[in-house]
Amino acid sequence: MPLPGSAGPALAKIWTDLGERERELFFEHLFGGTSADWLATTLRRWGHDVSATTIRTYRRSLRQTGV
Repeated sequence: MPLPGSAGPALAKIWTDLGERERELFFEHLFGGTSADWLATTLRRWGHDVSATTIRTYRRSLRQTGV
């Protein structure tokens, strides 16, 4: 299952690199109330290079398209 909307290359790579259980947890944080700063820091700690700005931009694009 791909990420909804138009995820950029950084988020798409993270998604494909994660196992099924990790994807479930990532999905909950990405679409829940977790701050983009905390999520980006945590992902970088585990070797996934993504910025909080990338996460915010993705979330904003989803809201704008109604996804």
